[in-house]
Amino acid sequence: MLDLNQFKQVNDIHGHGAGDSLLTQFAGELRTNIRASDIAGRWGGDEFILLLDCDLKTARAQIERIEKWAFGEYTLAGGTGREPLKLQVRASVGVAEWAVGTTPAQLIERADQDMYREKKLARKQNA
Repeated sequence: MLDLNQFKQVNDIHGHGAGDSLLTQFAGELRTNIRASDIAGRWGGDEFILLLDCDLKTARAQIERIEKWAFGEYTLAGGTGREPLKLQVRASVGVAEWAVGTTPAQLIERADQDMYREKKLARKQNA
């Protein structure tokens, strides 16, 4: 699970058009930085989900690679006569490994809990 950090501020300050553009660009970066055997999708709002076809160690390595390519500066078109908007984008990431007997809902819940732990840490560091 990935949840864009401080995304609400993008919508509040720059408008929903800028937020939509950022979500579209971020989704594109995710899709281009995963393997053919993996799946990326928008889960809802500013949350994305990745299904990685690998073990936990390999998944963590994949996430590090994705962070290098998908996190960073994004350029969004400005309104009429306005300069392009440049935003730094990071996301909190939660990882969970499927085990025999785990339902999809349980797996997603574990990844979601891991993501929120990371999000709380990011908020404390930025405070």
